[in-house]
Amino acid sequence: MWFPSVLVSAVLFGIAGFILKFGAYRTYSVPHILLGLYVSGAAGFFLFGMLSNQLDISVTLLVAGLVVGFGSMAGNILFMKALRVGPVSLTSPVVNLNIVLIVIMSIIVFGESPGYNEIIGIVIVIIFVSFLPVDPNEKISILDRRWYVFVVAAIVLFFFRNGGLKITEELGINNTMVLFYGYFLGILWSWVLILRSRTPASVQNEPELQRRGLRAGLLAGLFSFGGMQLYAIALIDGPASIVSPVFASNSLITGLLAIVFLKERLSVFQIIAVIGILSGIILIRM
Repeated sequence: MWFPSVLVSAVLFGIAGFILKFGAYRTYSVPHILLGLYVSGAAGFFLFGMLSNQLDISVTLLVAGLVVGFGSMAGNILFMKALRVGPVSLTSPVVNLNIVLIVIMSIIVFGESPGYNEIIGIVIVIIFVSFLPVDPNEKISILDRRWYVFVVAAIVLFFFRNGGLKITEELGINNTMVLFYGYFLGILWSWVLILRSRTPASVQNEPELQRRGLRAGLLAGLFSFGGMQLYAIALIDGPASIVSPVFASNSLITGLLAIVFLKERLSVFQIIAVIGILSGIILIRM
């Protein structure tokens, strides 16, 4: 049942991504969006842990949660910094190389051995997931050398998040609690962002944008919890060399929802990427 789990996880995480995109599109307060996301997400992991008798605390869990949570938060920060100093069409594909690291680790370190169809499907999914955000009309040039530092660091940090859950699973560490502590760290981090980004009271619409951001974040957090929890469950029985690339297709869901609700348009190149992702997923299960 691991393959249906990872497919649903990609859909749920993709919905969460769309809600975040929608909040940014409507100029809601980003720190409040993140606070809401981590609050409801952490609550989801806590409730799931309580109902499944998995609630626990230890130094190992706290350290693992710190690594996974830091990988997620710092990775997103550096990814956004890279987007500011470099082209989207190059930044997104390069950062998505973290998926390749997970596949390599799964095969070399943990001895996974996918079949030929699965290997071809994995490669297809990775390639087209990476190039889904590409805009063929954008000029690709790197004028700021900081871009290289940002993207390399983001690759490593995102590997800490998704690959870290594979490592903790192999070590027999409770990933539900790892994610809970990781999201709890996110609560603290987003609260610091709110304190640092307070605006003058003269901005009349700021409180409303903050409230809307918080509500959007709370909703996104529920889907984020569901997606990450199912991803963790899929890693129990499923090979990470397949689970991770399929989970990365959540960007496809986010993009499709943006087309429907935000009236965004796909280029011909991106339509090919969508077909490629679906073809790769089907090939993996043949």
